[in-house]
Amino acid sequence: MADVIMMVSLSIQQRWSQVGNMLSDVRKNRDESIFLWNNKKRSYNYVSTHKHFIYGSMLAVINSSNLTDHAKAISLMKIFLKIPGLNLPKAGFVCQLVAGLVGCMDIHNIKTYGVDAKSLEYNKNCKTSRGIDNNRKKLIKYINLCHDYGSENLWNSWCSMIADKYPRDFVDGNHVSELHYTYLTGEYND
Repeated sequence: MADVIMMVSLSIQQRWSQVGNMLSDVRKNRDESIFLWNNKKRSYNYVSTHKHFIYGSMLAVINSSNLTDHAKAISLMKIFLKIPGLNLPKAGFVCQLVAGLVGCMDIHNIKTYGVDAKSLEYNKNCKTSRGIDNNRKKLIKYINLCHDYGSENLWNSWCSMIADKYPRDFVDGNHVSELHYTYLTGEYND
């Protein structure tokens, strides 16, 4: 689970074809990795310190028989949004990878689906009841947006779009999709 979060963090503003090498470097060099800077370093440090709590909380939500998928999505997003450097799209990406819920409405999907990027802004530092309420509304709106498009559809269209955009790096959308798994297992070929 910690590697999933780090893979997502490392993917921010980076070419997907490079993320596997970045993750390998982080595994090898830990907090001394050249790929950890600014929020990525904060993400790494937070996850390193809290990984057992994050994992336990995540499993409690996923395995709960009392929660609907929507309620699970809300709870998981709240867990992952506590991680420095993860915003709504990247917390949604983690949810997508660990539970098949929500999705990643990143810059590519924002353009593809014509979503207003400002509507995805989430203030992690709000303290007022109004700010907290606005964040709650944005979180629910984001989850609904992803579920309206469909988590699987967001995944498939993103993978296909990345393959089309970088044909020298990827065979097709399935190749892009498979790399998510192989980056995590270390089975990919550079």
